[in-house]
Amino acid sequence: MTLSYTNFRGEAYYLHSSTTKKGNLTYHFSKKVKDNAIDQLPNGYEIYENPNGKVYLRKEQKQIVNEQEIQTIKESLKKHSPIKDIKLDVKKEYIYIYYANKELGEVLPFTDSHTQDKYKQYETELRLELIDEDERCFVMERFCFLGGIDDWIDLEDSTDLEALLAKYAPHIGQETLFEFW
Repeated sequence: MTLSYTNFRGEAYYLHSSTTKKGNLTYHFSKKVKDNAIDQLPNGYEIYENPNGKVYLRKEQKQIVNEQEIQTIKESLKKHSPIKDIKLDVKKEYIYIYYANKELGEVLPFTDSHTQDKYKQYETELRLELIDEDERCFVMERFCFLGGIDDWIDLEDSTDLEALLAKYAPHIGQETLFEFW
């Protein structure tokens, strides 16, 4: 039986392996089952689904941000963000805050939520970076779209995640976010 994974859109992905020219094994997911499909995860690997539903196989990641901090971020976002359709993407010391970029109910008003899930896209403009593991200090960053920069810029650092999110979460998906330097 082929190992499969279904993403949030309801799309099934199947794990495959192949051999490179040098004789090494490589792995990938596909939406179709092919002859080189495999039935179990290789040791040391994990399934990763990005916020927009693309599925990958990657080496297991050591989690630097702890579960309590992730829970604090989720609760603060629920309390302070005007946008409720938010996902977190934790990668090592970074926590990317993704939000659905359009209210699909306005674009597709006569479709059910399952259909809307198939078409929504998530984007990120804010992220937290753990900059001091001992003190558990985070810096809030926003993406800068000014010509020539196109990179993350620091806004503010703190050991108080709730305070950072109370200040910046109300601006997620809003033009007011770009007033912060």
